[in-house]
Amino acid sequence: MTDNEQPIGHPTLAAAHVSAGYRDHVVSRGLDLSIEQGSRTALVGPNGSGKSTMLKTLARLIKPLSGSVCLDGRDIASLPSREVARRMAVLPQLHEVPPDLTVRALVSQGRFPHVGPLRMLRRQDDEAVQWAIRLTRLEHLADRSVDTLSGGEHQRAWIALALAQQTDLLLLDEPTTFLDVGHQLEVLELICHLNREHGVTVVMVLHDLNHAARFADRLIAVSGGTVIADGSPVEVVTPGLLRECFGIEASVLPDPRTGAPMCIPHATITSANDERG
Repeated sequence: MTDNEQPIGHPTLAAAHVSAGYRDHVVSRGLDLSIEQGSRTALVGPNGSGKSTMLKTLARLIKPLSGSVCLDGRDIASLPSREVARRMAVLPQLHEVPPDLTVRALVSQGRFPHVGPLRMLRRQDDEAVQWAIRLTRLEHLADRSVDTLSGGEHQRAWIALALAQQTDLLLLDEPTTFLDVGHQLEVLELICHLNREHGVTVVMVLHDLNHAARFADRLIAVSGGTVIADGSPVEVVTPGLLRECFGIEASVLPDPRTGAPMCIPHATITSANDERG
């Protein structure tokens, strides 16, 4: 089975006629989509297209202006926050931690949805924390302060926090932002491992279209707050889509190693037209 082949099951997260935004500012309208169990979905699009707002709405970080989001068939707005946190882990784009908080202490916060009435971690919680730290290869850094970590280590620590929740659904908003290429690949390979080996359903906003095509089995392209393409990487990453969504002229070739479509930009539409003129 290749990176872009993953069996999928019943819808686990769905949006129906959703308009999303902030107060009187509508970012997207008429969003209808289902995220199927076991899939890896990437939201892609230019800056300001509305993809992060869509993810935050799916994650219940912001309330839909209209329409509904359902988690396993139930309106997510009606579910207690603790129940949602037991079933869905969310990694926002920006996150801050108190000074001197250790990696272990940070990751332990992922168990809070599961703790008992005294808010004390039990043996199974400690085991889940250790599992998340081990899976993200942070054992040697577990007692280090998070604010002393490198960019890649810092992001892995936050992913470990999400993993410690032990949910079947993981939503990530631009998990590779501010990372160098090596650390970007490290994080994306970890996400794929979670999907393939542990059955975690993944929805992520990605800035790099080539990374999205390689590490997701489904791409949802967003422009102006509207979904303009939805399908496999081969179906979505086309010269026509790149012109419509990103405003660029580009070639699309198969990646020589993975076979995933690979975008090679040549020029923006304006500059390309200027050259022809």
